Amino acid sequence: MLNCSSMRAAVFLSALLLGSGIVLGAIAVSTGHAVPASHLSLFLVLGGAGVLSLVFLDALLPGAARRLDGCRH
Repeated sequence: MLNCSSMRAAVFLSALLLGSGIVLGAIAVSTGHAVPASHLSLFLVLGGAGVLSLVFLDALLPGAARRLDGCRH
């Protein structure tokens, strides 16, 4: 169960993973190690999507509205 600050941190982590995966994917095209860099890029992007989906599923759990009601947006 995530609270406001840990949910915010997880969303930032997801954005960081997604951004670094996209940047690494763009760099992978021009490097000599294209296959390992592309795989790492794919894992970073999928990891970011996975973290974000876990946060979303946590927000759907019963009692999440009560738990997250005091969050400042």
